[in-house]
Amino acid sequence: MLLILLTLVGTQQPLQGYADAFIQQSRRTDPKVDYTVTVRSGDRTAFYVELRIANPPNPARLVIPNWAPGAYRLMDSGDNIAGFTAATTAGDALPVTRDSDISWTVDTKGAASLVVRYSTAVRDSIQWRRPNNRWFLRPNSGIIDGPRTFMYLDGWKLTPAQVTFRLPAGWRIATGLVATTDSTTYWAPSYDVLIDSPVLVGHFLDYRFSAAGRPHRAVVDLGGARPRAARVFVDMLRRVSETAIAIFGNAPPPYKDYTYIFVAGRGGGLEHLNSTTIGVTADVLARDPGGAEGVSAHEFFHTWNVKRIRPVELGPFDYEHPVRTLNLWVSEGVTDYYTEVILARSGLNGAGDFVRRMGDAIGNHRGNAARLVVSPERSSWTVWDSPEVNDSHVISYYLQGQLLGFLLDLAIRDSTDNTKSLDDVMRYLFDHYAGDRGFTSDELRTAIRTAAGPDFRDFWRRYVSGTTEIPWDDYLKAAGWSIRFTEQPAPDARIGTLTPAVQGGRVRAVAIPGSAAAAAGLVTGDELVRVNGRDIVDGGDVTSVVRGVRSGGLVTIQVMRAGQLVTIRFTAGTYGQVRAVLADLPDQTERMRRIRSGILAAN
Repeated sequence: MLLILLTLVGTQQPLQGYADAFIQQSRRTDPKVDYTVTVRSGDRTAFYVELRIANPPNPARLVIPNWAPGAYRLMDSGDNIAGFTAATTAGDALPVTRDSDISWTVDTKGAASLVVRYSTAVRDSIQWRRPNNRWFLRPNSGIIDGPRTFMYLDGWKLTPAQVTFRLPAGWRIATGLVATTDSTTYWAPSYDVLIDSPVLVGHFLDYRFSAAGRPHRAVVDLGGARPRAARVFVDMLRRVSETAIAIFGNAPPPYKDYTYIFVAGRGGGLEHLNSTTIGVTADVLARDPGGAEGVSAHEFFHTWNVKRIRPVELGPFDYEHPVRTLNLWVSEGVTDYYTEVILARSGLNGAGDFVRRMGDAIGNHRGNAARLVVSPERSSWTVWDSPEVNDSHVISYYLQGQLLGFLLDLAIRDSTDNTKSLDDVMRYLFDHYAGDRGFTSDELRTAIRTAAGPDFRDFWRRYVSGTTEIPWDDYLKAAGWSIRFTEQPAPDARIGTLTPAVQGGRVRAVAIPGSAAAAAGLVTGDELVRVNGRDIVDGGDVTSVVRGVRSGGLVTIQVMRAGQLVTIRFTAGTYGQVRAVLADLPDQTERMRRIRSGILAAN
C-alpha cells in the first residue's frame, strides 16, 4: 500500500526528492516479479498462475496470504493451492520444500530467473462455481481474489509487478489495476496494491459516469439479471459517490478512477483502494436498481475510512498471522453510520428513513444482552477468536460503531452549536493519518479534540472501552429527538449467525441467551448445516427460515459440532422483542433543527 499512497495522497506523504517523481525506486539487481493468470478453455476448475521471477534470492520463499484485509478471519489459503512447481527458464526443475501450510521455499541453485506454477481454487466444485463478492469461476465469468490467487516473494512485497490475463475468447477484464498498452496486461506498484485490486473476468455490463471530475465505472456480472432501469442504477452510484466525496470537503478523491464491481451473489461487499466488489442478487438489481444503495455507500466510504484512514495495526500487513486492533468499531461501524448519512444527504433516503433505520439499530443494540458485557474495543479485538473468549456473548462492532458514530456526531454538534461535526474529525484523520502510518486509540481521541473541541475521555471510558448503558436521550435531545423503547411479543425462533471461522466454511450459530434454541441445546459456534430442511449458505438463509416460523411452530436445526452432525429440535414460543423509535421532542428549538439539518443535509 505504501507506494500507491506516495503516488495518490501526496499531501500525507510527499516525495522526498525531485528524482522520486520520475524514477521508480528500485535497484537494477532487485528481484522482479511478473504474474500470468490463465482461465483454460473448457476448464473452470481453477485459475492457473505463473510467476516469473528475475534476480530471485536464494532460497526464494513464496507465500499465499492466510487472511485478507477487510475480512478478519483465516482462509486456510494453502488448501486451495495445487501443483506447485518451480523451474529455471530453461525448464530445469528446482527443489521445492513446503515449509508451512501457506509457504513454499525454492532452492534456486543460483539461477538468474525462475518460473513458478500452481493452480488455485476452492476444492468444493459447487461452492467454487457459486457467485459471490470474493472468488469464483463459472462458465461465463469469475472474480479473481488477489489474496487467494497471487503468492508473494517473501521480503519483496514492495516490488512493482505486472499481471497478464489469458482468458477465453470474448472475455473482458474489469479491475482497479493500472492498464497498460496491452489490453490483457495490468500494472501494480506493489504486491499490497496487486492483491487489493480484485478482477472481474468474463461477460459483463459496463456503465461509466463522472463524479468530482474523476471517472467512475460500474460493471455488472452477466451471470444474473441486469438492472432494469440502468439510468436509475447509475444515478444512485453517482449520488453516493458525490455525497461521500463532499464529506471530505469536495477535495479531489484519493484515486484517479474507481470501479464498482457487482456480481449476482448474496452477501455484502469488500472494500479496496479504488474499487469494491458487491454481492447483490440478480433479482434485486432487476427489480429495484436502488436496492444496492446501502452496500454501495458503505463500501465506497471505505475508500477513505480504513483504506486510507486506518488503525496503526492495519498496514503494512502481516499476511501470515492474525492482526488485531481495538478500532474496527471505527473502521467498520462508523462507516455504517456514514452509510445512513450518505443515503440521507444524497436524497436516496428521506429523513424518515434515517430516523427509522437508526431507531432499528438502537433497538437491536438494546435487545442484545451482550451490550453490557462486550465493549466495542473488545468486540474489535476478539474478532479472530471463538465466541467462547467472551463467554459466548456476541455483539457486532459494526452495530456498536454505527451507534457510537451517531453519538459522537450529536455530541460534537451539541458542544459547538453545530459549527463542528464528525465530518471535521474524518477530514482531520484523512489529513494526518492516511499516509505511511495509521492512528492509535489515543491519537483518535486527540484528533477529535483537535478537530472539533470536546474531550471525550469519559465517553471513551464508559462506552468505547466500557459497557455502561448508553443514556440515549441525553444525546438525542440535541437534535430534537427522544427514544421510546417497547417490547412486542414475537415468535421465539431466534438463531443468530456469525461469519464462518474460516472463509469458505459454514456459517456459525449464535445461541442467544434466553432463547428457545439455546434452551434446546444450540451452542454458539455450532456450524449451521440446515434449518427446517433449508441448506444454510449464508446468514440470509437463516433469516428467511426464522421469519416464516410462527409461535408454536417446530424448528429443526442440523449443525456440525466437533466434526459430528447434531440435530436440535424445539417448539417456538414467544419473547419480548425490543423495538426502538426515535420521536420528535414536542418543543423543537431552532438550535435543534439546525443540528438535525447538519446531520441529514450537511447544512
